Amino acid sequence: MDKKERIFEAAREVLGEQGFFGLSIAVVAKKANVAAGTIYRYFSDKDDLIRQLYKHTILQCHPLVMEGVQIEDVSFRQYRRLWFNIDAIFINTPNALKCKLQYESSPLGAELEQDPVIMAAWAPLENFFEQGRQQGLFIDLPVPVLQTLSLDCVANLAQLRRAHPFELTQEQLETVIRASWNAILNPQISTTGACS
Repeated sequence: MDKKERIFEAAREVLGEQGFFGLSIAVVAKKANVAAGTIYRYFSDKDDLIRQLYKHTILQCHPLVMEGVQIEDVSFRQYRRLWFNIDAIFINTPNALKCKLQYESSPLGAELEQDPVIMAAWAPLENFFEQGRQQGLFIDLPVPVLQTLSLDCVANLAQLRRAHPFELTQEQLETVIRASWNAILNPQISTTGACS
């Protein structure tokens, strides 16, 4: 692992454990086992580190989210795959959820979401929802609302399972996924055909 990658890993750990206020160049340098000056070779300041870390993390997570998904096929099968892929990230990467919540509540949150690289990475996912809306499969709401009513529940459920430890059976998870899919389906559409 090169030095920049070690710095990213250390920053992600610090962010997950201590939040933005606990993240400092000195703390990250110590955790990454590099000199503070080394960090300034890659990042101009703490905010630049946060911006680049966010972009780096999204670009690492993006292939995991899209793995095995035929995103142009707007169907329950593809949605289910997306749901499980996102859930796996939160299960397999302990700090992923904490970092997500930190970014969303940070002063940089809105700016980070508007980054052209981030927007381009998530464009296929947004197109999935937009196509479903245009086809009349999904209710006629803006894409961010459709995402909130559906896939955002993965993070909410992960947070709930972390705060109040409990297990869900595979059958219960399938019920959750189906319910989040049904939340965005156009009630005028027959659910038999729409859920295949």
